[in-house]
This record gives sequence, structure tokens and C-alpha cells, in this order.
Amino acid sequence: MRVQSAISRRPLRMDITPLIDMVFNLVIFFLVASHFSSSETQAPVELPKATTSKEDSEDPRRLIVTITADEKLHIGEQVLELPELTELVKTEFERQGPEFSVQVRSDRRVPYRVVEPLLLACARIGITKFGFKTDSQ
Repeated sequence: MRVQSAISRRPLRMDITPLIDMVFNLVIFFLVASHFSSSETQAPVELPKATTSKEDSEDPRRLIVTITADEKLHIGEQVLELPELTELVKTEFERQGPEFSVQVRSDRRVPYRVVEPLLLACARIGITKFGFKTDSQ
């Protein structure tokens, strides 16, 4: 029978530094990828020009509604009718509270008669914070 010496009783060590580096790189990759994917989901529109526009901050308590030149309402890539959009806005307002806002990205060729029902529906729900995206000159 073999007698164990003090040298052979040494515990095994495992270096997890490469594992931590890999997980950190994956986290960064997914954060960057999700940022790019969320910014590309908006329908392309030609925004109206404004001389006094300012950059808005990315607020998670807002809903961006895009109205394209063909007068369709979009949330991301999904096309909705006004009653469906009204229900979605109502649900989000109830979930997020009075700080919830609606941001309208409308093509500059869209007449006001298309935007007005959306604004009236939001006012009936109780939303008081609206924003209109514009392009600075």
C-alpha cells in the first residue's frame, strides 16, 4: 500500500479567470446587439423639420407610435389599427402610471386628420405627456 505524502495531498486549483472574461464579453455583446436591434425596428419616415428641436432622452416609460406616409400606425414593426393601439396604450398607461408618455413619429406628408384620433384617444385615457419627433435643420 502506498502512503500519501504531504505533496500529493495538495488540493487541486481551478483558474476561472478565462470563464469570467468570456461571460463578461458575452454580456457586452448582447447589450450592444439589443441596442442595435431596438433602434432598427422603427419604420422609416421623413420627419418634419423644426428649428427649435432638441434631443430627447431614451425614457423606458414611453411608447413610440410611428405614422408612415401611407397613413398606417406602427409600434416597432407591427402595424395596428386605432382601436388596437388604443387598448395597448391604455394597458401600458395602467401598468406604468402617470409618468407614461406617447411619442409620435409622423411622416411630414401625413395630414393632421390621421394624427388627431390618436391624440384624442390618448387624452381620453388620461395621458398628458405627448411628444412629436422632428428633424433639426
